[in-house]
Amino acid sequence: MKIKKRAFTCQRDGLTIRGFEFRPEGERLVPVIVSHGFMANHRASDGYARKLAEDGYAAYTFDFNGGGPWTKSDGATTEMSVLTEVEDLKAVIAYVSSLRYTDSTKLVLMGMSQGGFVSALTAAQMRERVHKLVLFYPALCIPDDARRGQMMRATFDPENVPETFPCGPMKLGRLYAQDVMHMDPIEEISPYTGPVLIVHGSADKVVAYSYAEKAARAYKHAQLVLIEGAGHGFFGPSNAKAISATTWFLNGYTEVLTVDVTLTGRNIERDGVRTVVELPFEGTAAGKYFTGTILPGAKDTQVFRGVKAVSKCADYVLEGKDRNGQACQVHIVNRDDGNGWKPTIETDSKALAYLNDADCEAMLENRKQGPIVHIYTKRARKQ
Repeated sequence: MKIKKRAFTCQRDGLTIRGFEFRPEGERLVPVIVSHGFMANHRASDGYARKLAEDGYAAYTFDFNGGGPWTKSDGATTEMSVLTEVEDLKAVIAYVSSLRYTDSTKLVLMGMSQGGFVSALTAAQMRERVHKLVLFYPALCIPDDARRGQMMRATFDPENVPETFPCGPMKLGRLYAQDVMHMDPIEEISPYTGPVLIVHGSADKVVAYSYAEKAARAYKHAQLVLIEGAGHGFFGPSNAKAISATTWFLNGYTEVLTVDVTLTGRNIERDGVRTVVELPFEGTAAGKYFTGTILPGAKDTQVFRGVKAVSKCADYVLEGKDRNGQACQVHIVNRDDGNGWKPTIETDSKALAYLNDADCEAMLENRKQGPIVHIYTKRARKQ
């Protein structure tokens, strides 16, 4: 698919915001505005925007006014705060919504770190305009950091915030701390009632995972994806998982089952260049649709030719209770023939009966002791 990239500008209070559009051919395109994090610029978002455009969306990245030492937009870093960035994002929303080829009724906001916090605040204030919200490791800790006088690399007396203070290669102003000093971030973002995806790393040392958990509980329709071992920023396999979760979310999939697998053995049979590896396992499942335990006899069978995996198939039965508290079983056969994991499900639960013929996808969080399996389907939110 041919993607057109072009620069754009828009205004906020006399300041020029500079950004880029990534657009495929077509009309009535769903617009996605991607906001960068603290001390970053649009380059941190361009990769996501290009992937979104390849998937058929009109994607937009931009530099916040005063957003960092390497931004191309106007404004001083000493005059920037989370709330000024909210106003910047609103200006970009107005610009994107004015374009003849975008469908502003399907607007998606996506942000990383501070850009995630800004996107969440903006969605809460413009909840009738924002169709979906995607948050990567959102920096909901910023108000708490301001109250303790420790914001990223900056330290100060929270009772007497100086007019300006250094923060690594940039200088911040009093406004940056004062604008959030008395803010309850969860209360501020919770008015948004549309679908939300939150993706967070388990090893994030900048923003604790607990903030993502609190946000997920506060939102009416939230999916929370934990990426094991990922820090504050996604790279390599972690980034691929975050992108997959985003793709499924934007396509209308909801996570319905989360299975925590523990491998209990390993059996290997070799026949020339063909090797069959059987991995028996146990574990549990948890979530708002089903909670239960893997029954004995579960195993993952992997077939190799030389060192190349030809097929993988995990076959297991969960026993537990569905969302209505009714006892039930869920039989899962999850196959990967080289094009990603594709599960089929059979269940005797009336509440989960839609899974018997549902289009499902699966993502695995690989760990040494065994993976966490996320299973998605398109129909869950309608139940």
